[in-house]
Amino acid sequence: MSLEETRGQLLNASETAEDLLALVCDLYAQELHTEERSLALALAELHNTGVIDILKMVKGIDKKSYGSNFFTILQTFEEALPLIDARIEDVLHCLVQLVQQVGRGATIGTIYKAYERYCSVKASRSRDSVEFILAQSDLNAYAPFLSSSLLAYDADSVITAIQMTERLISNRNAMIRNQGYFTLGQLDIDETKANLIWEQIRNNGVSESDNDCCASILMSALQFGKRFPSYWPQIEEFLIAFVKRESTEVLQIISSIVAFQSEILPDSILYIMLKKLTNVSCDHKGIISNIDYILVMLAEKSKYSLAVELLESTLIAGVTFKSLDYFSNELINKHQELLNHIITKWLLGGEKQFCHGILDLLHDATGEEIELKAELDLLDNDIKQVFISRKAIGWLFTRPVETAKFILSIADVASENTIEKLEGILYFPLLLSYPGELKRFFQSCIDSGIQEHLCERLLAKYKLHQTGIEKVSELNELKAPSENLSIYWKNVDRSMQKAIEEASEFSLFRMFSKPKTLLYGNSSIYYIHQGDGESIRQEMQMQTFSHSTEMPRLDALDPVLLDYFLITCRSERM
Repeated sequence: MSLEETRGQLLNASETAEDLLALVCDLYAQELHTEERSLALALAELHNTGVIDILKMVKGIDKKSYGSNFFTILQTFEEALPLIDARIEDVLHCLVQLVQQVGRGATIGTIYKAYERYCSVKASRSRDSVEFILAQSDLNAYAPFLSSSLLAYDADSVITAIQMTERLISNRNAMIRNQGYFTLGQLDIDETKANLIWEQIRNNGVSESDNDCCASILMSALQFGKRFPSYWPQIEEFLIAFVKRESTEVLQIISSIVAFQSEILPDSILYIMLKKLTNVSCDHKGIISNIDYILVMLAEKSKYSLAVELLESTLIAGVTFKSLDYFSNELINKHQELLNHIITKWLLGGEKQFCHGILDLLHDATGEEIELKAELDLLDNDIKQVFISRKAIGWLFTRPVETAKFILSIADVASENTIEKLEGILYFPLLLSYPGELKRFFQSCIDSGIQEHLCERLLAKYKLHQTGIEKVSELNELKAPSENLSIYWKNVDRSMQKAIEEASEFSLFRMFSKPKTLLYGNSSIYYIHQGDGESIRQEMQMQTFSHSTEMPRLDALDPVLLDYFLITCRSERM
């Protein structure tokens, strides 16, 4: 649509603000499918000629009333803002109102950027904007626009921009200083002015005490290094002392930069910042979320030693793998080598906190079985090989197949004497507790040529054990009376029914459906009500849904011995 046509439609709808804003939303949607972009210019022209007051209209809209259209109007207004002719104070009053409605989020940044483009149209706007903002009593609302005002200066006015920034930095109000520090690293300067900016960053980094201001200084230092790489050695020296401050705000900035902008950082700077993140607390939810992404980034770049060091310090702080769900999923599904290294290292160390971490990591894993293998470079003698196998039994007992895979991978390099010991712990308690899963697993290993002799001996030993059990079971003296069996199973049925009823009271399905009792038959009958009041009877055959899991048999046959063995395996140290 041409500019004249767009302007004409807007003019016809300008009787009320509601009609005009509704048309703006429609025209915006139409422009998405065309190459012509005339809506913002047409709105600006109508405002500049006095036909409409776009600032007044936008300032008066309510986010709740307009729903998703609010952001359509906001984006159109941001495009039109640099084109309109309006007083600084009127624009700022309008933008402050919009920021309050938008709240926190990515959208708020586009408002500040639009104001920066508005100020860049005339050199006087930046100066007037700073003066107006500093004169306001409500600095919480207006101060965030100071950086946009300063960044609007072009390259020809960079000296003025630096002087204005220095003025903000010298202010007694921390909020105003914070805006000045934030601006330092983003000013459009060349090499001749770089040292001047660096001196401001370094000197104020030493003297500043406000935590938010320190966070902005850190951000500016790193942005400055990105633009002027020759300063990285000086920045590194500065950061070694600077990051020693105990500040949650600084930690938040560090975690955010390392998580999402690590490509701008040299390895030496990255290492300094990662070392600082080892001081995280489990109460810092935002920082922990960023660490989750940092761990994935380090794994993808094969920086395994840094990833393990950061992971261990995070777990020591009380964070669990549930809070690191992104890294947990990536570790299990994509980084097998790192997973094997972590499990081998932690089981070998025997630290309870890390071993619990392995248990949590594998317990929440879903889908296919995990291919666990020991990192054999860490197991250079028989003592370590047997010790870590017992640790695997103790901590990963409820994951029998994964535990068996882990131990079989050790058998590949073990001596005959060690293999005999591994065979013993694979048989008791693992195979005796989970014969169903492990018989299938060991048979698949035999078919695949993996530790054939060891697996054959295990299956033969279990078969001999079962033969003995069957012979004993034929003794009448050991058989329970039929009456006792009947009473036992009736009691089991009652207990199971009671458990089902109690659990169903809190079931998620109760929120969407009502339970029905089927008195007879194997089908479900329901009625479909039509618009004319008639109903059609429908019948649906009931379907079978089942799920099964294998419970450890030794937990029923000899729970005391099993618990003692597992506790011993978990507790023993080299």
